Order: sequence, then C-alpha cells, then structure tokens
Amino acid sequence: MRLILNLLRELTKLPVNRWLSLKKDLMVVTAFQCFSLVFQLLPRRIVLILGKWIGNFSYIVFRRRRQIAMTNLNIAFAGKISDQEIQRICRKTFQGLGKNLAEFLQFPRLTNENIWNLVNVEGKENLDAALSQGKGAIIFAPHFGNWELTGLVTGVLIPNRIKAIVFELRNERLNQLVWKYRQHLSAELIPKRKAIRRTILALKQNCAIGFFADQDAGGSGVFVDFFGKPASAVRSPMILALKTGAPILFSVCIRQPNDQHLVKIYEPFDIKISDSFEYDVQYNTERLLKILENEIRCYPDQWLWLHNRWKTQPS
Repeated sequence: MRLILNLLRELTKLPVNRWLSLKKDLMVVTAFQCFSLVFQLLPRRIVLILGKWIGNFSYIVFRRRRQIAMTNLNIAFAGKISDQEIQRICRKTFQGLGKNLAEFLQFPRLTNENIWNLVNVEGKENLDAALSQGKGAIIFAPHFGNWELTGLVTGVLIPNRIKAIVFELRNERLNQLVWKYRQHLSAELIPKRKAIRRTILALKQNCAIGFFADQDAGGSGVFVDFFGKPASAVRSPMILALKTGAPILFSVCIRQPNDQHLVKIYEPFDIKISDSFEYDVQYNTERLLKILENEIRCYPDQWLWLHNRWKTQPS
C-alpha cells in the first residue's frame, strides 16, 4: 500500500518547500478521502473495473516504475519466457495493484462476517498449531496478491492477537488514515522504529507478528539467492525466530480468477540450526524466500515487481 500511495503522489509533485509540502500532503489526504467515499458507495464489480483502469493508467504514466518492473522480470525470467509475455505480466501487475487500491478503499465496509464473501483461508490449523506452543508466531507475508487483506483476515482468525511491523508514511495525516483502514478488523500496527521491544513483548503474550519482509534490505540485509541472483533480504524475522524459539510461518494472499482471494498459511517452517548463527540466518532466510519464489513462478503477475528488488548487491 505504501508503494501504491507513493505512485499516486508522483502525480502531484510540487517544488520542495515547507508550505507547498504541507499543501501537497493535504491534497493527497483529501483525494484519498474523496475516492474512498465514492468507492464505498459503489458495487464491488464496478470498483474492480475502476481499479483495473487505474492500473492501466499507471502502467502508461509511471514510466520509471514500469522500467523497474520490466528489469526485474527479465532478471527472473530472461530466456524462459518471451518478451511479449514479460510485457503482459508487467501490465497485469499494474492492473492488480489498481484493484488492490480499489479494494483497500472499501475496507471500512468489511466486517468479521462479510469478509468471508471475499476471502477463503487455507491452513488456519497451521497458525493454531504454531500458537499452541505458547511462544507466539512470526508470519512472513510477501507483497503478493492483495497483501493488505492478509492483516485483516488474520485479525478475524485470531482477534486482537495479530501485530504487523510497518513503515510510517511521511504524510502524517495520510498515515493516520491508512493505519485506520489497516487496523479495521483488530490488527495492530507497530511502527518499525519501535519494533524491537513491542515485538518481543507481543511474542511473550503469545500473539502473532507479521513481517512484510520480501523487499530490498539495503546494506543491513543478508544476501541470499533469489531467482539466481544475489538479493539483500531482511534479517529480522529469522533472527527473531532463532532467538525466541517462536515458530515462523509463510503466508500469501492470492487473487483468484474471479477476483476472490485465497489466503494460504503454510505449516510452521522447519528451521535448520548449525553451530553458526550468521549462517543459520542466511541459510534459513534463503529457504524461506524459495517458497516465495515458487509462488511467484505459479502466479508471476501477482508479486510487486515495481520495487527495485535487486538494487543492493554484494560489494
């Protein structure tokens, strides 16, 4: 969602100074509120059509993001699929993001009951089994399908026991509004800058902690093989699992052909432990990302290719 909102803000770029920045922030918030109000009044079928249109429009307008997506797709699939297929996947990715945004604007309409008209869950027993150990659970959730639904669904499955680590948006008013939508069905967001203490406390209370940890981690990450090329991966989920003993699960939200959603919760991940902590972090993180790689190969248009995933490389 953060990236989607950043894309929308690119349409309203103004010269950088404090007054104009505040004015721009207010414009973005007002636009978000207006679109949300309109979308909540419309039938879901119409909203999805509009979302697809937003995706097609974004594909044309946001050239830099399109180029990043095409570059990433070529890294992952060069020589395996045709250039035409890569372009088709790229466009469908934008269309999916447009639908995600449209659905996000309708989140206030969702309840603990009607959300099941939109989503099916596979593997709730795996989450229950993980929490039955009494150590909490760590959920590794990628930016895949409509990933924003993952938090809402988990909040219904285990009310008031799911926390998610997220970045705060620079636009404070927009951040408050987006957080309200994300926390609509009992999920609690933890800002990344306050994550360590609150995450450990939540695990001690036998809660589940969600990490959207599939993006480039910069120089602080651990390098893993991802589609045959080194990629900097976030260390935090695996470090937390190794140090606390909390089970870690992979979960993914997959958009279905009829625009329903399937949330898959995998069995608790079998962490391999050696006599080297750093090796264990690297090796197990890579194994976890191989699960994501397999899901991407099955549904290549549903991952967030617009992010510069291979930006950080070993020096």
